[in-house]
Amino acid sequence: MVNYPKYLDSPDPWSRLVKSMTIMCRSLVVACGLTAGALGLGAAQAGAQPPPPPPAPVVGEVPPAWAPPKPAEVWAGQPVVWNSGWGGRWGVWINGGFITLTSNPVTNGG
Repeated sequence: MVNYPKYLDSPDPWSRLVKSMTIMCRSLVVACGLTAGALGLGAAQAGAQPPPPPPAPVVGEVPPAWAPPKPAEVWAGQPVVWNSGWGGRWGVWINGGFITLTSNPVTNGG
């Protein structure tokens, strides 16, 4: 003898059908979730490496006429170059990152 939940003992056959379908759908969702987890679907590769950073533009850009004077030729062993980003600044490229050496000449600050 199978013990069904008490709410399945309803005299209305339609409500019993709906309730039993609800139970089956929930069971199917749980089973699919467990199967997907066991197969590793949606998980990122553990050994994935990030893409390499773009090469640093060591040459720099041609500074505009309004640019402040170049603070130095070399800083930390790297050539000082002009970068038009952030309103234009002098700085150096180290390990793929730009380190600014001057403030923004347009806003006279950060």
